Amino acid sequence: MLFDIEHIPFSRQGRFLTLSTMTVPGGEGARALYLRSVAGGDERPSLGRLCRVEFFDAAGEPASPVFDLTPEQLIVRIGKGEVAFVIGEGERLHVRGARAGVRFHLEGSRYDYVYRTPQGEPCLVAAVENVKFIPRAVAGGLDVTGAWQRDHSEKVSFAFSGDAFEASIDFFRTVPSREQPGRFADALAGASTAFSTWHAGMGTAIAGQEEAHRLASYLLWANGVPVGGALTRPAIYMSKNHMINIWSWDNAFSALGVAGVDAGLAFDQFAVIFDHQDASGLLPDYINDRDVLFAFTKPPVHGWAVSLIEAMQPGFLTPERKAYLKDRIGRQVDYWLTHARAGEDSLPSYFHGNDSGWDNATFFAEGGPVVSPDLPTFLILACDALANLLEDDAAGAAAWRAKAEALQAMLIDRLWTGETFRAHLAADPERVLPDRNLIQFMPLLLGGSLPRAMIDTLLARLADGGFVTDWGPATESPQSPFYEDDGYWRGPIWAPTTVLLWDGLRRQGEMELARSIAEKFCSLAAKNGMAENFDAKSGRGLRDRAFAWTSAAYILLSASLRQNQP
Repeated sequence: MLFDIEHIPFSRQGRFLTLSTMTVPGGEGARALYLRSVAGGDERPSLGRLCRVEFFDAAGEPASPVFDLTPEQLIVRIGKGEVAFVIGEGERLHVRGARAGVRFHLEGSRYDYVYRTPQGEPCLVAAVENVKFIPRAVAGGLDVTGAWQRDHSEKVSFAFSGDAFEASIDFFRTVPSREQPGRFADALAGASTAFSTWHAGMGTAIAGQEEAHRLASYLLWANGVPVGGALTRPAIYMSKNHMINIWSWDNAFSALGVAGVDAGLAFDQFAVIFDHQDASGLLPDYINDRDVLFAFTKPPVHGWAVSLIEAMQPGFLTPERKAYLKDRIGRQVDYWLTHARAGEDSLPSYFHGNDSGWDNATFFAEGGPVVSPDLPTFLILACDALANLLEDDAAGAAAWRAKAEALQAMLIDRLWTGETFRAHLAADPERVLPDRNLIQFMPLLLGGSLPRAMIDTLLARLADGGFVTDWGPATESPQSPFYEDDGYWRGPIWAPTTVLLWDGLRRQGEMELARSIAEKFCSLAAKNGMAENFDAKSGRGLRDRAFAWTSAAYILLSASLRQNQP
């Protein structure tokens, strides 16, 4: 099976190095293949763009490429010739071709330049991207261009060509590696083995969905980046297209997707965020190798997530991981109960839609702070997780359970209307906010601790409100006047909310409905890819089409279906 390079980047686990299709700046919508380093985060307009990649035929004439992308390599067909790329050890790209050529045009910043090292090798410097690279030809020709202009080089490029050529490019920030680059065939064998081993650990696919299963597995593998800078652990970025960060609730869903194949990596997704926890307990909104952003945060789903992983993978919570998490999750809960509410007799609130993870959702139509039913639900589940983590501390466990009980009492007293759980402005509790969004169903995660009559009322509202379309649960009901097909959190189907609803239904014993939700999502992703979100009416994939948490949700839900349980 081939992937579509128009939507799916070519990369490898533990690498910033990426090849992907991007819009050419100033190119009136034209698209081209770019060589990128996705370090540095997504606030940079370049998104790590280093070089535009151009192909030419055996006669040296520009030629239109045809791409064949697999997890192991990217093959580019140019007429009767071809060029192939594979990512080797570290940040190293291997290139091999025949009867064709490839040129890399540096399209970067004011101070980009090229020079010769003391060993006589050409070194190109992408100054703003903070990346240097050395191209080397093993066989065939290497052509490097760059005209010096006062304090920089112009028209910097390098090309490999020949009847049969092989080359490599080493990427680095300070000094190049002293290790020999190795050969293309060895790099290809290593990448093939690495992915095959990873994919085998993901279990078997649902019959007829083998391609979707392989794509989801690939994206959770290829979206991985290495330790470095602010990244204290190996991390899974949301995407290597545009969303080149790790956000502090996205990480929990990525962990759910990889826990079965690599428990250590799953734990790292929690720890790479918690390693940057503020003394107050506040988690950053996102991190990358360069930045740790505290302008926003994300909902505290981590207690729920680690408990679900432990239920699926008994033994995940080793003594060392328990010790780490009980401190971090405890401080996280303390942040919300200390700094996000007026006092002990009130519920905590989100200050901005981004804090809720639902960004532009309708319950933030009038701004914030907003008290919504998901936040106390997540905190109750975190308190329950902490009580379980403190299995040898009866007094400590009892204290967390008491906090959970107090939160649940306020959740029901303050937010239950008799028909649903509402959201309200913290400063104006009587102000009615839009209530046709999926957030009202998050308390289903509390399982049997909710009164059955309340559960039945919620389930009837879920069924009668048009939330669950042919494709899955819409974040805003299509019956709502605020619904938008491509409205981000105002209608489209998202992976995390689907998983949360699925688990909530399971906890209520609604196994048939939970299974239906899982089947719809898996069918959706199998047909329309691992998109950031999906049109709830048509199922069309929207925005970024190479998303990690969508892939993780697919792996999780397809595994539940294979096991013949919701």
